Amino acid sequence: MDRNKVENFRLSLFGRMVMGVSHEVDNYLSVILGFAELIQISGGGEKKTLDSVGKILSAGEKINTLIRYFSQYVRPHAPDRERFSPAEALQESLIFSRYDLGRNNVTLALPENVPRVLLTADRKDFALALLALMFNGSEAMAPGGGTLRLEVSLRDEVWEFAVTDEGPGIPPEIAQRIFEEGFTTKNGPLHAGMGLPLARYLAAEMGGTVSVDNPPTGGCEAVLRIPGN
Repeated sequence: MDRNKVENFRLSLFGRMVMGVSHEVDNYLSVILGFAELIQISGGGEKKTLDSVGKILSAGEKINTLIRYFSQYVRPHAPDRERFSPAEALQESLIFSRYDLGRNNVTLALPENVPRVLLTADRKDFALALLALMFNGSEAMAPGGGTLRLEVSLRDEVWEFAVTDEGPGIPPEIAQRIFEEGFTTKNGPLHAGMGLPLARYLAAEMGGTVSVDNPPTGGCEAVLRIPGN
């Protein structure tokens, strides 16, 4: 796999999430327009006016944050190592991906606590690899949906990001092919068979690995491991 394929996948995945971004922006704009109209019509008392202005400012800030994070993560770039908080990168990427994951009737179960230690890697590539694993798990549960669980741990200076779905698991007859570029068991333009291969490639670029297995409890578990330094 080369960098061009990484950037093509990035643009494809984030293009897929544009509908979710549009949905969120529309919600916040409705708040802005609604309360602005209320102020215009009634004027209201001082407290009512201040409350309405506060809601307008809050919605505007959320739109600004949403667009800023989306623009930051979608932009093609040369790999660049930096120190960042995995918890922050995760929350940023979920702002614009949650809606698209929800369209598969998937509920996200996120970790309550993420180690506060900083990770040194390419922040955008880390988010892309993790999103690829999460979307892969989400698609495995379509159309019925289910719970997609993310667990984060730091063991012996190695980060582990485990994504577990409630799908049927990986059939033994295709287990050896899941990391082949272009291999997929699903039809449609959204299923190009690049999620797992790309996640493994980016993990290797960060000095880590990706493993996929069927846990005893059912479903499928994909684990992204990245050295802490």
